[in-house]
Amino acid sequence: MDLDALQRRIVAVETFLIVLTIASIATADALVGDRFSLGPLYLIPISYSALTHRLRTTVALVVVCVVLRQLLGPLGNSVDPWLAVLRDLAIAGVFVVAVVVLRRLGIERRRIFDLAREQRDELAREVELAAVVQERLLELSEPPASEVDIAARSEPLRGVGGDFYDFIDHGDNRCGIVIADIAGKGVPAALLMPALRFGFRSVVAGRRALARRIGQLNEEFFATTDPRHYGTLFYARFNLETGRITYVNAGHTPPILVEADGEWRSLDAGGPPIGLLGECTYESERIDLEPGSTMLLYTDGVTEAADPDDNELGIERLAELVAANPTATAEELIDAVFERVHAHLDGREPGDDSTVIVIKRPS
Repeated sequence: MDLDALQRRIVAVETFLIVLTIASIATADALVGDRFSLGPLYLIPISYSALTHRLRTTVALVVVCVVLRQLLGPLGNSVDPWLAVLRDLAIAGVFVVAVVVLRRLGIERRRIFDLAREQRDELAREVELAAVVQERLLELSEPPASEVDIAARSEPLRGVGGDFYDFIDHGDNRCGIVIADIAGKGVPAALLMPALRFGFRSVVAGRRALARRIGQLNEEFFATTDPRHYGTLFYARFNLETGRITYVNAGHTPPILVEADGEWRSLDAGGPPIGLLGECTYESERIDLEPGSTMLLYTDGVTEAADPDDNELGIERLAELVAANPTATAEELIDAVFERVHAHLDGREPGDDSTVIVIKRPS
């Protein structure tokens, strides 16, 4: 059905009901005669008209109802007829003004809520699109094929987040591995994530020493973003054949290296977060991932997951989990880590994005 035709039909039905109501009140007022007046009931159809019809239509109905009240209802011996008419007109007019104002306020309220819903839906669509883009970027970040078992997973807090990881194939069995965390959550952090990712890829392609490359990335990120928008980053250049790793930790939660015998250490050599300060000096460290050893990289959403008593999971429990599963594959270890995080939360919502990378060198 045509919407305009439907609207006209609804208006016609409303008009008929208003006129019928007025006629019913007038008839009843005539029947009760001088005993009492039903005049106040005319405010019912008048108010409905003020809500649904144009103001001039309502004003005409006011005049009609006042005339009917004077003709059919008792005026009282002490009331001058003209004063009674003016009184009724004034009362009806004030009532109509109040109803019209309330109607306008209702319209504005609906308009505000409609606008808020549109903005909410638009934001939801933008977040969904950003999530698709971010997921695609992570799907493109696959480790090179090798005997080393490597797996990665990211769980954003709000559909999109500031965590990211990447794998860069440098050739000759050399792989670059990065995990990073943009300060903040949700869309603002997600918008900066690609900038840091692409800036990082352009910097690590150079010939400078690893620590100097991270320093260059810090300077560029600091110069192009607000100091409040910084990120932590851990980058490791990994020789897949020998197990030799050279890494720089730029303010990131320190990854852990768990040896085959269960002993572990954290990897924290480096410097401040990326983009927090201007010129910074970074240090690198060389380690060896021995056969049977495991390296676990993660963001703070993992270790800072808090139980109902606000006790954080912590790095020690994470290391114990890795040591307790020496035969698990990298993918199985990631499953175990996220299961441990959710069990520790015990029903609480996570406080941040969570990302995990597991690197296991076969025995």
